Amino acid sequence: PVSELLYGLMLPSGNDASVSFAENFGERLADKKADGGDSTTAYDSFIAAMNRKAEQIGMKSTHFENPHGLPSEGHQTTARDLAQLAYAAFKLPGFRELVATPQRGYTVDSVTGYQRYIVWRYTYQLLRTEGYDGIKTGTTNAAGSCLVSTAERDGHRLIIAVLGSTSSDARYSDTRNLYRWAWRDLVKIGYNGKPTKSVSKAN
Repeated sequence: PVSELLYGLMLPSGNDASVSFAENFGERLADKKADGGDSTTAYDSFIAAMNRKAEQIGMKSTHFENPHGLPSEGHQTTARDLAQLAYAAFKLPGFRELVATPQRGYTVDSVTGYQRYIVWRYTYQLLRTEGYDGIKTGTTNAAGSCLVSTAERDGHRLIIAVLGSTSSDARYSDTRNLYRWAWRDLVKIGYNGKPTKSVSKAN
């Protein structure tokens, strides 16, 4: 089921799952006039739909060439755009539940009757830390170790995107350091961008 394959996509970074989604749903998402007519494959229509959605939600520096993010000429994004995508996705209750799942098991059936129980484990390590919600890890030689995450403190939520860390461990330490800096400075300047009363008095 699609709902289960989403776990296979998000938790262990299943690139094969992303291709399956593209091949199976691209035709439904096709804009034949914009995508090039009936000759366009479902896969290509899916990528075109990804780019239309990126434009709709304000990802101004992003262009997709594939559904999984592996290096490809012309495939690019920025930390800001990934944070924008995370902001849009986190509004969806199903997405929030998905990225808050440390692991998921499912019995896969085949047309021959063969069954296999599989377990998908989330690559996102900060999920075990109070206040942190998961979103997505990613690693390629070109981009380095990357992490888009969100956390909440005192009723205020932040989204942080880290790209180009030197290792898997480094992306988590980089992220935690950015959250520490952000929480500290948000207390100083106020969550709405204006100085808090306590800082105003101090100044």
